[in-house]
Amino acid sequence: MYKIKGCYSQAEKIKMKKTLKIIGILILILILFRGIIFRLIVKYEEIGTRPEIALTNKKLIDKIDRESTNKKIEAKLILKIADQITKEELKFTTKKCSRNPNDLAKTTYTNCVGYASMYNSIANYLINKNDLQNEIVAEHKIGQLELLGFNLHQLFESPFFSDHDFNEITNKVNGEISLVDPSVSDYLWIKRVAKKE
Repeated sequence: MYKIKGCYSQAEKIKMKKTLKIIGILILILILFRGIIFRLIVKYEEIGTRPEIALTNKKLIDKIDRESTNKKIEAKLILKIADQITKEELKFTTKKCSRNPNDLAKTTYTNCVGYASMYNSIANYLINKNDLQNEIVAEHKIGQLELLGFNLHQLFESPFFSDHDFNEITNKVNGEISLVDPSVSDYLWIKRVAKKE
């Protein structure tokens, strides 16, 4: 039976306020700790790699150079610049599209493969330009996502959902490995992901 507005008892109003506070706190926790929660429940299993595509698009190269001028280039800055420019340049689509970052700088729409390809190409451009090949390695990975140990790709028949691309940046100096999913970073603001061990 529905209550008429204004006909709730004081106890019901208190209970409703507590419930709304709990829901609000849970939503706030999910927003604030989304990266940690995501890394705990979603794991990336590497199933392959894709080759680097060298950058030739002058507009994109100029943008990278502007972002990196007069800065000490190290792994963390490479991660930041590659993430920032990839987000600024691309928009996600499920339609057929290019995976080449040189084309994507003009067309902008791509899928997870294009996102990871552009991110990887930007990272490798900075690594090569600054002669950091012996210190930092950037790789474009093909993976599958597992949610609490369950392979999500089994749920889909479409080849589009057969895998999901991400990036791995290794700092050879300190051994730190950073996993980045540029499409997840763009849409969920989660900067790092976790690999299945």
